[in-house]
Amino acid sequence: MKILTLDLLRWGPFSDLHLDFSTPSRALHVVVGSNEAGKSTTLRAITGLFFGIPDRTTDDHRHKKDELRLGAKIAAEDGTELSFVRRKGRKNTLKDSSDQVIDEDRLRKFLGNLDEAQFKMMFGLSHERLIEGGHALVQGKGDLGESLFGAGLGQSGMSALLQKLGKRAEDIFTPQARTRKLNV
Repeated sequence: MKILTLDLLRWGPFSDLHLDFSTPSRALHVVVGSNEAGKSTTLRAITGLFFGIPDRTTDDHRHKKDELRLGAKIAAEDGTELSFVRRKGRKNTLKDSSDQVIDEDRLRKFLGNLDEAQFKMMFGLSHERLIEGGHALVQGKGDLGESLFGAGLGQSGMSALLQKLGKRAEDIFTPQARTRKLNV
């Protein structure tokens, strides 16, 4: 999936800001800017656009909560496009250009059925997430830590392997058991 356009219609400090990422078609776009330029605000906008604007948001300081709007045009790998607008609300918040409700599942297919946590982990790079990820990596926690640890061993499915080994260990010994092999 590729974001072709992103519209911060009424979001944070922005009104009717249109960002065009459609050309060149195979480019990687990196958004950079000085402090307080709106990078984190834009990242929250993309997350809210795809997964819904949270009930509690800090992006209502210029526009009222019920006025918050984000828009986009996205393309799937097969070239199929979807244009939509997301408003803040509890239901029917995703609409097309004719103001008709779009089923959330249609958008999820464009996203490869990623949930919000997966999306943030894979695409929501921020200073805070880098720090969190670094700590998790050092401790071997989280999907990234497990993946890197597994890659270093030339294996995949580290969680499944750890569970299997844990079960085998319990079959041999547990502190309170009387019938386990090692306890006997």
